Amino acid sequence: MCTYNISIDDALMERVRPAFADNTAIGKWMQSQVEILLLQMVGNMEQPRQETSITQQLRGIAKAPADFDYKKELANRYFE
Repeated sequence: MCTYNISIDDALMERVRPAFADNTAIGKWMQSQVEILLLQMVGNMEQPRQETSITQQLRGIAKAPADFDYKKELANRYFE
């Protein structure tokens, strides 16, 4: 296992300390949180990056039909 030293603001630590039984509980919780973050990073790094066009991004937000053409819609709206 790797070991790293981290620094945490004392005032912040004192605010959360009542949520834990003791320093061992804090250490276990921090260990689990760091492992979760690292697993998420690994998952993000392993997923292939997909380039999406602005039309695809907007379609995902607006839930428009797959064959909807935003450019044509805008052209028709302003030039009719």
